[in-house]
Amino acid sequence: MGETVYVLQTCTEEEDPESFYYFKQFEKKEGVILDVIEHPRLQYRVKFGQAEAVLYHEELTNGNQRDVPIKGTDNQEGWEGDKVEWYTQKEVAALLGVSKATVYHYGKQKKIIKILDPHRIHKEARYEKAEVDQLVYAKQSFPTGMSPNEVAKKLGLSVQSVYKYIQDGSIKAEAIPYGDERITYVISETDYHEAEKSLKPSETQRPKKYEYYDSKNDVVLYQKFHSNKIPEARVVRNEENVFGFYLPNIQKWLTYEEGMKTYTLKPSFSIHQPPLDYKGYVELQVPKNEVVFYPFMDYLYEIWGVENIRLREQSETVLLYIKAGEKPLKSEVFGIADILPYLTNGEMHHEDDTLILRSSNRKTSFELPIELLETISDLAEQEGVSISKWVEQKLSSIIK
Repeated sequence: MGETVYVLQTCTEEEDPESFYYFKQFEKKEGVILDVIEHPRLQYRVKFGQAEAVLYHEELTNGNQRDVPIKGTDNQEGWEGDKVEWYTQKEVAALLGVSKATVYHYGKQKKIIKILDPHRIHKEARYEKAEVDQLVYAKQSFPTGMSPNEVAKKLGLSVQSVYKYIQDGSIKAEAIPYGDERITYVISETDYHEAEKSLKPSETQRPKKYEYYDSKNDVVLYQKFHSNKIPEARVVRNEENVFGFYLPNIQKWLTYEEGMKTYTLKPSFSIHQPPLDYKGYVELQVPKNEVVFYPFMDYLYEIWGVENIRLREQSETVLLYIKAGEKPLKSEVFGIADILPYLTNGEMHHEDDTLILRSSNRKTSFELPIELLETISDLAEQEGVSISKWVEQKLSSIIK
């Protein structure tokens, strides 16, 4: 007895808020072991100043190594041997296919009943079996299909966009009551493939605006933000295709709300300019790891505006479609020679501090029978391309 120990955090705030804040009150405080409790699991009664706590062996350190210097047995016999009426938090998460944090919130919402353990005899939170089994049964009775989250990943959309398309009917889904007040959605394979035809862009299509622009918050991929605290932040999307901020200096991703409220981020410049008359597009494929990438993106957004640009993010590069036209180019950070290697279609010139872009396509027109035009339109739609692109592909294959 009498050994000096310190508390170790063994969980995050998200996983188990109650345990997290229980540990937090003793964080960095020096404690003295008063007593050893060997059954049903090895614990110590520790005094921290005027307060006392009962903590498990693995929740303490002597400051030099993970284990405290007292030896004891961790006999768990009887701890779980007679368990028939409850599940641990980890077991509930596995049964329902959710995170431990979600299990905690289910307990707060009274969807499942948490078993009180004021003396922390059990290391992990426990929940009564009956309510958990009811949720498991309800989940098993769901129609088979994909969740909105799965559909979002397959289509390259944010989950919020999928819910919006479900609401407006673009994606057909079956609404399923789940819990007391919650509604979840299931999308069948047939309905998914129908939505895929209209919502998932093909590689031959030009990018659709939702791929790179968040109209709700008026932000665009790779747009530059800053604040007094943060010299540079970039708009990116996470694995769930949700728009947020990436802080290069500390390599951290933030939600949009966290970036705006906590870090008071603001746009470094306006991303809007008047739309240019349509004269075709110039196409580039720029590697994201090139030094010129961010300066070039900043130039495009500030000078050309999001109205005259389309982009598609790939694993290592970004495909850029810029409307043909003329805009000032006086950048001291990069020159046209830095960009030309990535030009894949069209012409690019620099004259008198002006960037001149010319499309390699020329607009033309010809008359076709209405029936033939309708057939071409249907075939182009099936392949997910425009009529012009479909005609171009077919003519190219014949000529070659």
